[in-house]
Amino acid sequence: MPLLLDDIDLTMPTAVKVVDPKFFSSKLTGNGKHKTGLLRGDLRPASTSRNSAHAAGTIDHIEVKSSSTQHGITTASIPFAPVLRRALTEAGGSFTLATPQDQDRCAVETGSTDWDVAFDMTPQGAKLVEDANGGGANGAPKMSRDFVVQYRMELYFLRKGHAEPERTPIASTTSGPGHHTAAAFVSWDNSPMDNAGAFVTEVLRAIGLTHRNPDLLVDWLTNEFNIHDRITRQAEIWDSEMIAEEILAYIDGLPASPTKQHLNALAVQLRYLENYNVPLEAYRSIHQKIETTFDNETAAALSKQNLNLLMSHTLFHLEGMKSQLTTVAAPGLAPVMPTHLSVQQRAALTTHEPLVMVQAGAGTGKSTVILERIKYLGSCGVAASDVTVLSFTNAAADNITAKNPDVGSMTIARMINDIYQLNHPMHELSSIDTIINSIDIFYPTSDFAAGFRLRLLEVDQNKTGAFTALNTYIENHFDEVIALLDMIKQTSLELEIIICYQRIDTMLEPTNVQCKYLIIDEVQDNSIFEFIYLLKYITKHAQSLFIVGDASQTLYEFRSANPRALNTLEGSGVFTTFKLTTNYRSNQEILDFANVVLGDLETNQFAGIQLQANSLAVPTAKSFQEKVTLDYRAVPKLTSFVAQDLAGIVGRTISRYVDACLARGEQVCFLAYSRREVTVIQTALEQVYPQRHVASLVSDRVFATDVFSKYIKLYWNDVLQVQPPAASFVVTQGIKNNLDKLTKNAGNQKVVMAVTGMVSNWWTENAATVRGWEQLYLQGVLTQDDFFERLRDSLLSFEIRHNAVRQSLVNQKNRDRKAKNAESDADLVVSTIHGAKGMEFDNVVVLHKEGAATTQASRREFYVAFTRAKKTEYILSYGTVKNPPIESSYAQIVSLLTKRDAQTAARAAGVDPDLLDDDGTDPGVFGDFSTVAQAV
Repeated sequence: MPLLLDDIDLTMPTAVKVVDPKFFSSKLTGNGKHKTGLLRGDLRPASTSRNSAHAAGTIDHIEVKSSSTQHGITTASIPFAPVLRRALTEAGGSFTLATPQDQDRCAVETGSTDWDVAFDMTPQGAKLVEDANGGGANGAPKMSRDFVVQYRMELYFLRKGHAEPERTPIASTTSGPGHHTAAAFVSWDNSPMDNAGAFVTEVLRAIGLTHRNPDLLVDWLTNEFNIHDRITRQAEIWDSEMIAEEILAYIDGLPASPTKQHLNALAVQLRYLENYNVPLEAYRSIHQKIETTFDNETAAALSKQNLNLLMSHTLFHLEGMKSQLTTVAAPGLAPVMPTHLSVQQRAALTTHEPLVMVQAGAGTGKSTVILERIKYLGSCGVAASDVTVLSFTNAAADNITAKNPDVGSMTIARMINDIYQLNHPMHELSSIDTIINSIDIFYPTSDFAAGFRLRLLEVDQNKTGAFTALNTYIENHFDEVIALLDMIKQTSLELEIIICYQRIDTMLEPTNVQCKYLIIDEVQDNSIFEFIYLLKYITKHAQSLFIVGDASQTLYEFRSANPRALNTLEGSGVFTTFKLTTNYRSNQEILDFANVVLGDLETNQFAGIQLQANSLAVPTAKSFQEKVTLDYRAVPKLTSFVAQDLAGIVGRTISRYVDACLARGEQVCFLAYSRREVTVIQTALEQVYPQRHVASLVSDRVFATDVFSKYIKLYWNDVLQVQPPAASFVVTQGIKNNLDKLTKNAGNQKVVMAVTGMVSNWWTENAATVRGWEQLYLQGVLTQDDFFERLRDSLLSFEIRHNAVRQSLVNQKNRDRKAKNAESDADLVVSTIHGAKGMEFDNVVVLHKEGAATTQASRREFYVAFTRAKKTEYILSYGTVKNPPIESSYAQIVSLLTKRDAQTAARAAGVDPDLLDDDGTDPGVFGDFSTVAQAV
């Protein structure tokens, strides 16, 4: 039986959620007390920028969290305040601010008999400029830093004799507080230490009052206002439902009949929320407010300004037509269920609800449930052709096809591509880089194309809110976008799903994607927009939807997979949910340790999964320590451990664990976060075990090239200066001569050889065609302009096909190698954690990095790693902390098991276990049962 998480002290460091300035950026070091870190104790609200051109001059409206580097100077923009400055100042509404607590504000003495006046400040945002070129002379540090914070200065007027309101309306200096019981005046400034006094004096003078205690304000700014603590408060708002309160108050401040300007300001504010992870409950509250405040068309338009709101909006409308969705008819005869299925699995796969979510923990038989669900649908009279299974990988889709050839099986990307290509057959799948170059080539002066190009570039750079902005831009310029893509004859996966979403009601669909019952596997790995598209697709076709996944195993955030997307479905109440908690892979000792990590994951907040082994064996403290080994290394610096220590530890220490596993004839897999770590481990293993095959599951990576399209963009005028018979030579030689301008890796010989080979292949494939065009030109049949247009299109087309073919070949090579190594029963295997997802091994060694502020993404990754082993696991952990959370977790498990062992031994000896002390000992005549427990 598993240890209950309720028995584990959740006040230990692993379970305490720390909200501090690092919520906004890992660069915000320091605790506001000591002399070290960016937010050090002596930091004051004054501008100390040494380079105002980089920082202060561009701080007015920080709307997006971003970072960019140019010429060794990195500039980071970091928003803090929940509501944008622009939203408050440019919309023209009756907005309010949360009234600060008495202990947080500075009293301003005016002598007024009507008003209590107080001053407060809110950090609005910051610019951090880091210059790697250094400060220069006189021992200046190598890295110079400018940190400029913009503050919203707030002067509150609270009428004497009235209760203070929770929120205070913002007033203007021209109108004054008037007859209101409270009013706030605001101004934004980068250096309140210098300018707050003037702001207070100016406001007071405008309404006939004077500032009688200016020294108190200076003292408050100097000694009481703590920048670290105030930024922390903003983080706490963003990370709780308080963020919804701010947005709801903002909406309440809009006029009853808002203008386009008001709605535009609200749209910008809603997009602004995508900067950080806002709680799902907050998004539900915001969406409900939008639905009840605005008409349907406006509510739909506003919901599209934020993907999380769009998800809530789509779920809202799906729920409204739930009764119209396809359902499963009862089977004529109750089908015979395989005996190996658990009660949980049977309940999930035999449900007749139209919208079903199966929350499946690691190793709980997700694939089994899907395969048995297909069989059950068949027993209910559903034709195989009416069932489609969407998988995340081609390998998973192929597996479904092999076992159910009549069932539709594909990846989501394949489904969308098939629909798109039926409607736009002339558009070839291309990379965003090539598309951007093509836009520059075909539309050099178009403002529309420039806007489209910018939004594509932001998506390519994975900038905050980029996908939302691209979706909105395409919606507002749909016909122009399609005309542009028709001209360049290209598209991308990102464009395909947006366009399919935009025209989902009118697009033709090929027969291979049509079905009545849709099943989605590994649903947690889908991007949030894929969720939105599929939910809208279900709504359109009134289909039945059965999804299986585990939000705690989301590892693909780099491709916009969002763990909170699945949580949104879980918490919506729209889906009937089932939980799978019986693990068929690992023993309970391994799962007890994994459960502690699982209990600390935000993604498990709704499912509340706690894994239990499919075994009657009861773990003991001894068996736990035998099957789960924790080896923690405290190091002075994290950066040096992998390079200096890891190989030696693998060779001298972990090899003893490996030797024991190999002696039992069992496999050992080493899992690490990065390719670099895996390489170090693999090299060390090959040196220690030269006679053993070390199989690697690490995939080759392939990057799309845009050398041809960039050459056309930058140097095509050079080609146009020669006669057509010489053009091909100019092109091939020009690409080789300008590699330093066409690629960042021109100094890498492999890159040079790859580009040279690409040029050679283009000429080999197209020489005869190009020579034919030359002859047509010499015969006067083809104009010079037509010749160069054909040559240009040939180069672009080759680049597109080259990237597609190379990606396909590498993907197939990776699948084949992974399958071969997985099936080879190699004694030793190495892999990244990503690469081992969905796999299992006899024994696993996990390289684990312990940090003071370990992210949820890292915790999910290690949860996956800790659930790969079937028999034993060895966790090599390192960090700078002396008493790390992972050691506390391990020790608590041992302590709890020891206590349980003693209670079991006491019962066996006829002693009441309730008489034992907390440490498992009996203070009476029966003595210490911990020794007895070992024997039992």
